Amino acid sequence: MATDEPLMDRFQQGDDNAFEQIVRRWEGRMLNFFYRGVGDVDTAKDLRQELFLRLYVHGKSYRGEGSFVAWLYSVAANLLRSRLAKARRQAPALDPDPDEPSEPVEAVDGGPMPDTIAQHHERARLVREMLADLATRDREVLVLRFFGNLRFEEISKVLGIGESAAKLRAIRALERLRRMIAERGFTTGDLL
Repeated sequence: MATDEPLMDRFQQGDDNAFEQIVRRWEGRMLNFFYRGVGDVDTAKDLRQELFLRLYVHGKSYRGEGSFVAWLYSVAANLLRSRLAKARRQAPALDPDPDEPSEPVEAVDGGPMPDTIAQHHERARLVREMLADLATRDREVLVLRFFGNLRFEEISKVLGIGESAAKLRAIRALERLRRMIAERGFTTGDLL
């Protein structure tokens, strides 16, 4: 299986199959990244679609200097920042129905018991709420590190800051998140 950089090279030379391989490889991770940033599956899907549309239209701007991963997450982070800024400028929407799951739930034979699923959804909801309460700069570094699985070297490129600054930002964001968890009466082990 080809790595991302050769696939991008093939795509830039007109191979649409290479683009489809990139999309298949990254669609799940990008949906997860956007979902962790906005907390809504439909908005995350819209952002993912916009990301791949931009990649298709502007893919020629990728020069192969540095990793494809850092470049892709840079584009994704910029889309996410724009969406969050737009949401802050607009009037707040009504809260969704609290009884309706915010993530799709699929029944699987022999899968977890309903109470286990409910506990998982409750923990996920609490983590989403706390992430949403963090400042954008804190949320994005945590999402890139823990949900995007990026190394600090890559995070520094995505955010346009030094590697040590990325580490420091992550440490401070984790401290803020831990305080929020404690303020709600939980331990870090309960939720993370």
